Amino acid sequence: PSASVDAGKGDYKACLSLDTGGPADKNFNQSAYEGLQALEADGFQIAYTTAVDDSSYAPNIQQLIDQGCNTVIAVGYNQGTALQAAVVDAANAEISFGWVDATWALEDGTIPANFTGIDFQIDEASMLAAYLAAGISKTKSIATYGGAPYPGVTKFMDGWVAGANYYAEKKGEAITVLGWDPVAKTGTFNPSTAPFNDVDFGKTTAEGFVGQGADVVHAVAGTTGNGSYQYMLDKGLYSVGVDLDQCISLPEYCGTLLTSAQKNIGAAVITAVNDNYAGNKGGTNYIGTLKNGGVQIATLDRTESDWTAVFGSLVTAELKAEVAALEAAIIDGSVVVADYATK
Repeated sequence: PSASVDAGKGDYKACLSLDTGGPADKNFNQSAYEGLQALEADGFQIAYTTAVDDSSYAPNIQQLIDQGCNTVIAVGYNQGTALQAAVVDAANAEISFGWVDATWALEDGTIPANFTGIDFQIDEASMLAAYLAAGISKTKSIATYGGAPYPGVTKFMDGWVAGANYYAEKKGEAITVLGWDPVAKTGTFNPSTAPFNDVDFGKTTAEGFVGQGADVVHAVAGTTGNGSYQYMLDKGLYSVGVDLDQCISLPEYCGTLLTSAQKNIGAAVITAVNDNYAGNKGGTNYIGTLKNGGVQIATLDRTESDWTAVFGSLVTAELKAEVAALEAAIIDGSVVVADYATK
């Protein structure tokens, strides 16, 4: 049974079904878990599970239901089938469910009253990151790849192409993008059974892109990306991180990480749980944007010596101002990411 709204936070249990990376993946799951920890500090009860593989999702969600969770949020696009089954089960009508990295997508389109979608217009942030990357690239060739072709992955890649195209239009110089074609929807992805946890694939993919002339790589692949960061760092080349400010979460790679396209997942989890607790059980989607602070690029005003040694001179005041102007244009609607992704 659901705790009544006035029962106090100590009687309300907020729970996460994490994907395979777990709470310390220095990436997507960790960001959600940090939101859960903040909720605990605020007085809520919490619980979480971590998936071993795809077969874990349904039993993990059920375990949280059985533990008396009032809100159950599944982290990651892959959990959709299991989560949707739980949401529509009449036995769970009093439980609020959330889904990080997706919105409700069943055929009838009506969002269930006990469901909140938590998605991100991350293409807005990746567009800024790609503009920046094009600005510092010496070869004028920048690359991206994904763990798997999920919408939450390809959205980063769409933004990456858009930023390159916008830079090319503004500056009148050609920028090559390797690894993704938003029109054909074809690109470089990891075919392995652990697409987001495969540093060897990350290394060989970065090596391949560099061989084709790229000097900046945007890995949208969880821990797989660490293999790319290591390779690019060793070569004195550049990377763009995902989900968190990876210069902070992976300080050993700060010397290659120009910036990161961030989803403020933790903040979205906190917002969803507080909404549920206040009596708004669902029936809505939260979309994180540049405008509402749900997405951003990692700060370019850094003091880490590894970063300043590499990027201090490359990221000029002029380039920063151009990125800020593009951000303002996306926020006010005068630049639409999708228009530039398919140019």
